[in-house]
Amino acid sequence: MTNSKRTCLAADVGGTNIKVGLVDEDGRVLARQGFPTASGRGPDMVMADIIRHLKGLAAEAPKGRRPMGLAIGVPGWINQADGVLLKAPNMPGWVNVPVVEIMSRAFDLPVLLENDSNLYALGEWHGGAGRGLKHLLVITLGTGVGGGLIIEGKLWYGAFASAGEIGHQLVELRGAPCGCGGRGCLETIASATGMTRLGREWLKKKKETLYRGEPDRLTPEMMFDLARRGDPMSLAVFRRAGEALGMVLVGVFNLLGLEGVIIGGGVAGAFEFIRPRLLEIMNRGLVVADPARLKLVRGELGEDAPLAGAPALLRALAG
Repeated sequence: MTNSKRTCLAADVGGTNIKVGLVDEDGRVLARQGFPTASGRGPDMVMADIIRHLKGLAAEAPKGRRPMGLAIGVPGWINQADGVLLKAPNMPGWVNVPVVEIMSRAFDLPVLLENDSNLYALGEWHGGAGRGLKHLLVITLGTGVGGGLIIEGKLWYGAFASAGEIGHQLVELRGAPCGCGGRGCLETIASATGMTRLGREWLKKKKETLYRGEPDRLTPEMMFDLARRGDPMSLAVFRRAGEALGMVLVGVFNLLGLEGVIIGGGVAGAFEFIRPRLLEIMNRGLVVADPARLKLVRGELGEDAPLAGAPALLRALAG
């Protein structure tokens, strides 16, 4: 990826939506498309959709800038060496999917598989809110809660390529069931799914709220708007999410001595309401760092972050 004329293809597979892009080597997204995941159709149909959209983008590449590789991020546990998605907690039935094999049959390009949150972290680190930091955690609040760790200026995978799974840190011993099979994970409180669940539980208890619709129609986006109007339900849900995040981050920062954390993903719109309680918990619990010196910000790249991380992944893993 050293030739300034080179581009790459990128795909970000989420539990709800998929984004694909044509990206230059500096992480600039030249073209993008998005469509619903509809994961219940099964991997074969979804992967066929991704291939069709990527081929359309490849055909649009400027003359002399043919894509030199494909990076694809998926929401779950992977075997990177074999290019296999082992399990996607929020996509039932997606087990042992040979992503790289499927993509390699469709494209005469190097194909690299990565966890979607790691790809997001690379994007924010190289060209977003994490620029200049060597020790960083990037958290994505979406259908689930993902995390990508940058340690000593490199993605940190751990012994079993499972590092960064912050969404499955335990925060409530007898909490709600999680898609991973456990209970009380951070994801059950701080994800879009978790926040919606908490809001609907509030409504079923007939507690005070500005919301006047049916509980089943409530969404995080609605709660963002309601919170700005002082809605007790929405503010309580976001406060609880901030508390759970703060509890987890205190442990992470005390253990790893990071410089900062970036919050991104589709639910990052609630960051202004999550942040106060999060900071309160961190100020109380940090023992190895001065909270004032830590960077705690919302991501800058939004939905483009995983796409922007693609060229960095190709450089790092393809040599």
